[in-house]
Amino acid sequence: MKSYRAFKKYEFRQTKQIAKNLINSRPVKFSWRLLVFPVFIYDYIRYVKRLSVLRKNLYFTKQLALTAAHNIYQGKERALETRLLEIKTKEILDKEKKGYYTEKIRNKQLNEIELLVDHYIDLLGSNQSSYGDAIKAKFSSKGSYLAFLNKLQKSEAEVIQAAISTMRKGSKKERRQWFEKVKLTTKKIRMQEADKIYEQ
Repeated sequence: MKSYRAFKKYEFRQTKQIAKNLINSRPVKFSWRLLVFPVFIYDYIRYVKRLSVLRKNLYFTKQLALTAAHNIYQGKERALETRLLEIKTKEILDKEKKGYYTEKIRNKQLNEIELLVDHYIDLLGSNQSSYGDAIKAKFSSKGSYLAFLNKLQKSEAEVIQAAISTMRKGSKKERRQWFEKVKLTTKKIRMQEADKIYEQ
């Protein structure tokens, strides 16, 4: 389905943009310096790896929700898709040994995913081939779209709060600072995208 692929591409691109902004450093350009100075190769590889991991984490709930929404839109049972989401996230939790993913985070993510599933089903039902056109078909005004983004951000904030309180990486203060940066950067990028969508 063309619209499903377009929505996936849009969400992937947006999460990559957020990740780049969060890393807060310019990538090392591949040039003669990399061949002469090995330290540049290390910096380049580290940047690419960090960007990839961060983008994957930011895209996680969107990818699960898009897949479930697509399947439901194609006629599969919602209860089955919800159960599959629960199983998949539980499998990830069971494999987690470093303390980055906890039951509390998982529960809040499942709430976020449910919100996104409803959103994506509506977008798929708009029969628009681009994400921007689907958004405008679903939300008649920029204000109503921003109200949805605010609702989504509140759901994401619950995931963040769960991560701050239960993750075992860094101090609580460091986690709070990092996730505040994630929240503000995500909001900024989404506002820019909303401006573009409703200017067209």
